Amino acid sequence: MEETAVAEKIEAPREETRPAKQKLLFVRLNKLERWQHTFFMGCFIVLAVTGFMLKIPEDIVQKLGGYGDTVFFFRSLLHRIAGIGMILTGIFHLFYLVFHRAGHRWLFDMLPRPRDLFDLIHNMLYFINVKKEPPEFDRFSYKHKMEYGALILGTTLMSVTGLLLWTESRWSKFILDISALVHGMEAVLACLAIIVWHMYEIHFKLHKSPVDDVWITGVIDEEEMKEEYLLHYKKIMADPHLQEIYIKRESQ
Repeated sequence: MEETAVAEKIEAPREETRPAKQKLLFVRLNKLERWQHTFFMGCFIVLAVTGFMLKIPEDIVQKLGGYGDTVFFFRSLLHRIAGIGMILTGIFHLFYLVFHRAGHRWLFDMLPRPRDLFDLIHNMLYFINVKKEPPEFDRFSYKHKMEYGALILGTTLMSVTGLLLWTESRWSKFILDISALVHGMEAVLACLAIIVWHMYEIHFKLHKSPVDDVWITGVIDEEEMKEEYLLHYKKIMADPHLQEIYIKRESQ
């Protein structure tokens, strides 16, 4: 709660102290983080499409005739290549967290804290109109942390079970059956989480038209920063060191 008390004392800078033509952009994702996101996203899409191709009804596959075997040969090849790509991206992300300065900040800011629970309760009360204002979120809110944790767990499960199914000759039928069940269920859950949760929460909110481009540009403007991450904004504006890291100035 001490962190909250300190944050409440931080005042945002007055607009008149800033040069009239200066526009502030705030860094949400640096170049390495954007590349990780893009590569992981590409692998995920390929894995989803080629994975659910196995659910195509047999009578439709038979209509492909001799082309069916060719199509499913390349489906299997692409699925494995994308799986390897996702695993390598995960390993790179782990090294990024451990050995890169920006990765240290990412990990520290993503760690769960008691404040997250209070923010969750506050936000629920705001949704039912008990609280008049939403909580002030830091760099990563409780929603980001929950999704990030689910991503790590889901990627680990999919990678382990996928490798077991790939090397099926080494394992018993019991292990393979469990792996196939977990792999399939986690695939459905992951796709639903991306479509229902991530796409709305990050990209398709009404004020983000037509979609959020932060995964391409890496930055958001000051207005969105205040609206979505007010506590983080206040911390940045009160600390010159954080300004050097997170503020990108552009002239209009």
